Amino acid sequence: MTAAAVSLHRQGDVAVIRLDRPEQRNSLRLVDMRRLDALLEEAAGARCVLLEATGGTFCAGRDLKEMDPATDDAAAVLRDVINPLVLHLARLPVPTVAAVQGAALGLGFGLALACDITLVADDARLGSPFAALGCVLDSGGHYWLASRIGRHRAAELIFAGRMLSGREAAAIGLVNRSVGARDLASAAHALARDIAAGPTAAFRASKTILGLPAIMEEVLAMETAAQGAALASADGQEGMRTFREKRRPLFVGA
Repeated sequence: MTAAAVSLHRQGDVAVIRLDRPEQRNSLRLVDMRRLDALLEEAAGARCVLLEATGGTFCAGRDLKEMDPATDDAAAVLRDVINPLVLHLARLPVPTVAAVQGAALGLGFGLALACDITLVADDARLGSPFAALGCVLDSGGHYWLASRIGRHRAAELIFAGRMLSGREAAAIGLVNRSVGARDLASAAHALARDIAAGPTAAFRASKTILGLPAIMEEVLAMETAAQGAALASADGQEGMRTFREKRRPLFVGA
């Protein structure tokens, strides 16, 4: 593997993680998945993480060229490599943004939806090709589909194996929004910069709360504790000052 297959670049307070195997439609080998997992750990110190890809495809999933159906232990790969990677991305303590162009299939689909915010090109293609392979949707696909668009819509997409365009995915609420393919990179980078300039500690608390089961009493208690900590922080104090002084806040991420 070359180091460029998955890379990390710092752009100010934004950590940009880039999938860079365009000749293989950014499909990931096991070694690439492990590198991505390690880079997520490194990126956790940033104030926002942007996941993007080079070429015309976000990620076509696992690179099946390294897989031998006769000997490959698919369950072990999911248990030991893919599932921990998807969970790591979903639970990263900083806001995450995915910029999805072209196809996001299988593992690519799971990675795109594991981010807090998913921006897609209008003509992107999202979904699972597994029905045609006699396999089961994985990489968290059942969870993301059912929680975002409902069990009935999830069942139709899974059983029919139908791909969604970026526009369709945005229209039904599976992703945040779709933009023209030429505008995707600039829109995603601008959003990541805006988030990185915000109150990092408060965003971290909100991300934790959003990840809780929707039990009202627990959410209220978490919000109360988080608000007290936020107002006592440097960014919280700055926010209160700027409200009184009628100026834009300058958050430092603490």
